[in-house]
Amino acid sequence: MTKQEIVNRLLELPGQIASVEYTVLEANRQVVLAKEFLQQKEDDLLLGNVIDGKNAEIRAAQMRQHTEYERQNLDNAELHLKNNVTRLVRLRDEFKALQAVASLLQGGAA
Repeated sequence: MTKQEIVNRLLELPGQIASVEYTVLEANRQVVLAKEFLQQKEDDLLLGNVIDGKNAEIRAAQMRQHTEYERQNLDNAELHLKNNVTRLVRLRDEFKALQAVASLLQGGAA
């Protein structure tokens, strides 16, 4: 990477980091919403006497069976959040590394 490429990348990264930070916030909001939808579905099932198993294991199995769609949505939202957080960490790491390289190229201490 040339000095100019390092400079250009250092100038690009703050905007990319800000964009991914917004994406992480939105992904987190989606996780919260998915949890709320799942909780609402579970509440509806319990209050509607749909879950009527004789023991805790059967009731848990019934709950899982009736909330498969909502649980899948939550799993997808959590995975999306994790992927975006990983992306954000990588961009921040790249930014720090390039700052250190730029400092070394100037002859200063990192």
